[in-house]
Amino acid sequence: MTEGGYIKINRGILEWEWYGNINTKVLFLHMLIKANWKEGKFQGIDIPRGSFVSSYPKLSDELGLTVNEIRTALKHLQSTEEITVKAYSKFSVFTVNNYCSYQDINSQITDNSQTDNSQSTVKAQSINSQLTTIEEGKKERREKGKKGRSNIYTDPEKVRHKRGEYGHVLLSDDEIERLGKDYDDDMAQRAIQFLDEYMQMHGKSYKDCNLAIRKWVIDAVKKKDSENIKQVAYGSSSTVDKQQQSREMMYDWAMSKEGQDGS
Repeated sequence: MTEGGYIKINRGILEWEWYGNINTKVLFLHMLIKANWKEGKFQGIDIPRGSFVSSYPKLSDELGLTVNEIRTALKHLQSTEEITVKAYSKFSVFTVNNYCSYQDINSQITDNSQTDNSQSTVKAQSINSQLTTIEEGKKERREKGKKGRSNIYTDPEKVRHKRGEYGHVLLSDDEIERLGKDYDDDMAQRAIQFLDEYMQMHGKSYKDCNLAIRKWVIDAVKKKDSENIKQVAYGSSSTVDKQQQSREMMYDWAMSKEGQDGS
């Protein structure tokens, strides 16, 4: 099914969110090459165009990646709906979701042209004669491709959303997840709250809230925790006043810390 012929790769893939991830990119290109160019059957199961039969170990052997690396790359592609995977007892059917959109061209290669050398030659000459037209229409198709397959160019996890009570902190889901891994989820949420309140009180704004959190907000929250522990240890008849005073001192400290780091 996959022998002979060729596949098309749009230059728009350079803007694809997974292009910089070597394993994911290599796996996706491998799947495009392996995908059946016409419908078929395997052990009584219909295999549509754009799909192929394989397994995790087989993909691992073909690409020189570990099975875990294959699993991770497949999760990436599934998360952005580039592919679907249907598992059976002894194999899986992998499908490139927009295969027809990627591969269809004005000059169609017929089934006979795949097996008949003379017809292949005629078709190749026909394709060459249309290269100028294809080149002229490339820009238009690229724009249509972006609209029709926006999932290739936009990663929902990288879109920044408003966070905190006042909505001043802009962070993507991916950035929050990484903060949680680096500092733990509770610290990440308290840092977001601290920065949100700080920006509300002082009219501050940041181009990169993630960077600000990492450069000085985490330290500010830790210092605030330390001050709270001291208050609890020594006690006070005016706890509310002490807490308010401590909070104001922490915001003043944060301003000075921010100035030192140049955030």
